[in-house]
Amino acid sequence: MHSLKDKFDEVCLRLGHGRRLESTGSDPIYYLVFPVSEILAVKRNTRAWVAKLENLGWRVVTLSMAEALNSILRQHKLRRQWLLGEKMVLDQAARTGKPIEFGEINKTLAKALTEGTDLIMLLRAKMEEATAQPNGILLLTDLEALHPYLRINSIEAQLQGSIRCPVVVLYPGKREGKTSLRFLEFYPADPNYRSEHIG
Repeated sequence: MHSLKDKFDEVCLRLGHGRRLESTGSDPIYYLVFPVSEILAVKRNTRAWVAKLENLGWRVVTLSMAEALNSILRQHKLRRQWLLGEKMVLDQAARTGKPIEFGEINKTLAKALTEGTDLIMLLRAKMEEATAQPNGILLLTDLEALHPYLRINSIEAQLQGSIRCPVVVLYPGKREGKTSLRFLEFYPADPNYRSEHIG
């Protein structure tokens, strides 16, 4: 089993060589796949990894999915109604003693994230910021924040063919075969990724 350092070194090596045309596509997307148990270690290493990329001549633009989702949901036009609804649900649960059903709440938030184009627009803006610089690269962090709303492969599919700079994704999950990944190690294996997987 490779260490996080080994995996990151492999990402750097592949970035230097670029992406070949393959059956899965040629967009320069690289997933550093690591077990969920190493999420905190990845967070601790991220700053050093950015510094290493910069020492190798890359200009790193970082996008935290946790910060992106938080920003989108905080600015959403329905936020006030959501908070009022949340208060009603909490009051009802306190009165009846019944557990809260989070499924519908999660569906509402997922819909808010996927129906609008805010998340895709934010990603495109960050990619443009990276592309505008010589040797620009986009680093996506905190992917676990996408659970339970969506998975990164649906976002990757919407960006397919329009990626003009390398994108490195720090992916908590498990690799299965050449193209399948299991997000957070408990989602079913999904073979619909068009990226290179390291780890």
